[in-house]
Amino acid sequence: MKLIKRALVSVYDKSGIVDFVRQLVDDFHIEILSTGGTARTLEKAGIPYTKVSDFTKSPEMFDGRVKTLHPRIHCGLLMRRDNPKDVADAEKYGILPIDMVVCNLYPFKDVISKAETDLNTALEMIDIGGPTQIRAAAKSFRDVVVISNPTKYNEIINLMHENNGDIPLKTRWQLAQEIFTTTSLYDATIANYLAKEISSLENKEVDSDLKDFPDLLVKLYRKVQKCRYGENWEQRGYLYEDSDKILGLSDLKKLHGKAISFNNWLDIDSCMQVLLDFNQDHADHHICAIFKHTTPNGVAIDYNSQLEATKHAFSTDPLSAFGGIWGFNHRLTTEVARYIIEEKNVFVEVLLAPSFEKEALEILQTKANMRIVAFNDFLEHRKDIYCHPEIRSVLGGVLVQDYDWKPIVKNWEVKTERPISPREKEALIFAYRVSKWAKSNSAVFAKEYETGVYTLGIGAGQQSRVHVVRLAAEKAREFGHNLHDSVMGTDSFFPFPDGLEETVKAGAKAILNPGGSIRDDAVVQKANELNISLVFCGKRVFRH
Repeated sequence: MKLIKRALVSVYDKSGIVDFVRQLVDDFHIEILSTGGTARTLEKAGIPYTKVSDFTKSPEMFDGRVKTLHPRIHCGLLMRRDNPKDVADAEKYGILPIDMVVCNLYPFKDVISKAETDLNTALEMIDIGGPTQIRAAAKSFRDVVVISNPTKYNEIINLMHENNGDIPLKTRWQLAQEIFTTTSLYDATIANYLAKEISSLENKEVDSDLKDFPDLLVKLYRKVQKCRYGENWEQRGYLYEDSDKILGLSDLKKLHGKAISFNNWLDIDSCMQVLLDFNQDHADHHICAIFKHTTPNGVAIDYNSQLEATKHAFSTDPLSAFGGIWGFNHRLTTEVARYIIEEKNVFVEVLLAPSFEKEALEILQTKANMRIVAFNDFLEHRKDIYCHPEIRSVLGGVLVQDYDWKPIVKNWEVKTERPISPREKEALIFAYRVSKWAKSNSAVFAKEYETGVYTLGIGAGQQSRVHVVRLAAEKAREFGHNLHDSVMGTDSFFPFPDGLEETVKAGAKAILNPGGSIRDDAVVQKANELNISLVFCGKRVFRH
């Protein structure tokens, strides 16, 4: 049994500290070393303690920047109690062992998240003494108990009562592991902040690649959920959240249904990104997006009615909508819930909306397995959500790129003689935007109706553009859609006129793609011959 005789207590977050330290003193007769604001808090509460400056025989320096950075502190933490030489050195130099450290760090992340924080303010919030002492204590976990999380205080007191004042070795090890996770996260946050704020040093712009893509990319992820399995039954799967994120999928709230699976999370990610994309231009309109295997199954926008948007999105491919992910940008209404559950009786894996009418939620909850997820004001925070680059795993590394959340049209160029009406333009941009979120190669046929626009046929994941156009047209016809006077958006240029010819054959009157082929002139010439409008937008939207 290791008797805890002396504890160093220095915390920024003082929640629960008085009660915890009082029990250490009253129940276990532990000597307390403290400094700064923590010492003042203990003194005000009438708890006896020894000033760190008296213990080290060295005053605090530089406005408190140096308090616990002293050999008498760190020797007391790092000395090996079972090593005769360490014990002899301690006796020779008058080193007293420290058996417990209670310390949490300056809230650097909270401070830098405030818009008014400048570089100097941020630098002052970089904790030096705290990480140093808790790392030293964690390294010596066999001899030193280290606590950084205030929520652990009651657990520690209970364990000490159960173990005659000692803490079991397994708990010591777990606490130490938490410390190194904490300090790794803390340092990663600082490193990433400094990489982005380098321009502040000389008050001028710096290379954006250096700012956003540093030579050493430091990322930490926190485990949030164990999934039942990964992408397939034989694979393990977990959801982790980015330690630097401001807002992400882990902030969504499941209101009902089974646990969200690994594949559900992938589909939710795709569906939420479509809602984020469309909502920037259609926040006042009703959006319904139905997804399957991370690809749009049907999308619609209605200017007046959520129910109409739902009906039109579902009509694109009602067969594949079974077991899909359904997303809405507005509070889900009771009439839409009735349509999905009572009229169509379709199985939905996940239903996403900012919120739900009370009766709508009650209707949806009659389906025990449906996952009902609320995301509140998530769509209003695009800048925060996309503030970090996109990271994708490859063998032995990662690929890092900007998220593509900029306007869908870079340059609007009508390349053909046939003019484009305002409604056609809106439908073209809609179709192209949907094609952005379908696996490449993609093609999307869409059409305006009186109060909105919707997808008629979506082709995705084909190796040639001509085949994906045929696929989109075939799917539209299979479900009874008339492609006459429709429009089509496809995620890249036509390398040959054959894809355009297939589009005309299907019945479309206008096409939007980025342009950029060495055969653009031939494709434009063919479009004029076939009396179809061809528009280039100057922005490619591949999705691999």
